[in-house]
Amino acid sequence: MCPMKSVKIIGGGLTGILAAFEAHRLGARRISIHERFDRLGGISLSDERNGLEIREGCIYFGGADDPLRRLLETQGQRFVEFENRFGSVSPGEDGLVYTEDFGGPALPADSFQVTPPAGDSLADRIAAYPSEIAWPLMRYARWHLGFDLEEAHGDAAIPMAINRVVPLGVDFAALAEAKHNDPLTNELLAIPRRQWGRTANLVCSLPEGGFPAMLRNCEQRLAALGVSIHPESLVPPRQALAAMSDDEVLVWAGNPTPLFKAMGVPTPKLLPKSFATYTFAARWSGACPFYVQNFTAEGACFRIYVYESAGQTLITAECVAEAGDADLRAEISRLLAGFEGELQLGQMLATSIKPRWIYHSIDAMQRLTQLRAALADRFGSAFVPAAWEPYAKAEKFALVNARLAAALGLATEQVAAA
Repeated sequence: MCPMKSVKIIGGGLTGILAAFEAHRLGARRISIHERFDRLGGISLSDERNGLEIREGCIYFGGADDPLRRLLETQGQRFVEFENRFGSVSPGEDGLVYTEDFGGPALPADSFQVTPPAGDSLADRIAAYPSEIAWPLMRYARWHLGFDLEEAHGDAAIPMAINRVVPLGVDFAALAEAKHNDPLTNELLAIPRRQWGRTANLVCSLPEGGFPAMLRNCEQRLAALGVSIHPESLVPPRQALAAMSDDEVLVWAGNPTPLFKAMGVPTPKLLPKSFATYTFAARWSGACPFYVQNFTAEGACFRIYVYESAGQTLITAECVAEAGDADLRAEISRLLAGFEGELQLGQMLATSIKPRWIYHSIDAMQRLTQLRAALADRFGSAFVPAAWEPYAKAEKFALVNARLAAALGLATEQVAAA
């Protein structure tokens, strides 16, 4: 173990919080978190209004074997499990296609033959599908993003939920065999869970009492462990890098953009996208929590999330652009109409327009590789970059933990024994 090394964490979102808990678990005792806002949480921190938690997106934890959940449970956090229910709405030949237990597009197709992408862009990835699938995907991606798909990296398909497509009209038994035998087919195509008999992700969980309560608990637990928390602390990257000493590990859990200039790497072209979110009080007799993705490229709403807070059912509509109240209510009703449950929308409780930096450009992916190399060359394992490229929380968590253990000089067996 390496208790003598200090760990300095820049960024107090969920990544930074988990890094602090993990560093303490691995033996570090001089740990600090620097967060530019007045409290920890980052994008995981929901607003609280009149006793209700207003969520602007759908963030879940997994079942009992989820490593993020397990780490938080060691710090006293409790979770509530629920049946993971979701669906999607896609354009069909004769109207809308409502698909249960699948969160991606389900599109009419006579073939499931895919070809290797010709390049790294989102346009290249979409072109790998048969044309009858590629055209509606292209239309959706342009509607959703609003910028040139040649500039976006193919991994942008993951946060957009178009990384896998159900080809309606094909033989699912033949597709299942092809998915088993061909990695590319398995990566690009899907079969709805119920029709394939898959049991993955049947159960998910949410923090008991909601995300604000969980993050308050995290802050209290970190303080009890001796972690030094510095709110409203914006640390310039040049200052943080220049101040690194031989006995310090620096974890950069925040936005990497300021690091480019500090390390002499050209700042990449970014692809900002602002989304509008609207939260309504509601009555809904169907599954809850429940979310629906809209791939029709019509209207403004791309996702609806139904959840409960303080005994009240709430519905959040995530939109690619601002929407009028009447149009938005009609759109929510239309998108939920194909799923079991009766809906009554009540008062609109909250609105928000915020940028999200979840779609990487090809340039950004290349520059991030250069940035990592420059940091490794200068600081070795002592600089721990966040897992900026992956979208999935579990993958980010695993990568940061592995780098943190290496920075503390721990072998695999020591990490497991900690």
